Amino acid sequence: MSKRRDTTDSARRDSGLKSPTRRVILGGIPVAVTLASKPALAMTGECSVSNALSGNLSHPLPEGTNCGLTPESWIKLAGTEQLWSRTGFAPSTSFLSACGAQPFGTQWTCGDQSLLAALEGDLTVGCKIGKDTATLDATRFGAQLAAAILNAGCFSPTNYPETVSQIRNLVATIWSSQPTTRNIAQSELDAATDRVSSLNINS
Repeated sequence: MSKRRDTTDSARRDSGLKSPTRRVILGGIPVAVTLASKPALAMTGECSVSNALSGNLSHPLPEGTNCGLTPESWIKLAGTEQLWSRTGFAPSTSFLSACGAQPFGTQWTCGDQSLLAALEGDLTVGCKIGKDTATLDATRFGAQLAAAILNAGCFSPTNYPETVSQIRNLVATIWSSQPTTRNIAQSELDAATDRVSSLNINS
């Protein structure tokens, strides 16, 4: 009889030790599930230049608001210290310096125009097809990619979905490609332009 009581008491003590631990573990599960299931950041809103100008550490812009500015907006801001100083680049920074230099042996040639010149549509891009170098239409490519690198430097990652590295990788992919016709080369510029132009929309 005494032996059975001792066994019962021991079981109760074990149960008393294990229950709090179980409650702590179970109590932590909802927190872990909540963190793991948090949705990824999505750019669902837009903002104006005035909102972008007012956004800073003390008055941060709402996360998920796309503040990607148009090339025209960056041109208008070029003569001021507003926003350009946040990008890490200057109007006089060359397009190639900002977006990535061309590798040795590439078929592509790109002028040494500044970011400001690129925004204004003056970037020159060519591609060697066979023995000849084809001059491509880089007006929109230069303007939109210059705006994209500035937007990434200024607003990424909370208020622009592309990072500086992603923009540079986009350009690097073009410089390393080997198109066999002028049309293919032009389509590569246009594809990169289309990818970022839908993000550079605020004025």
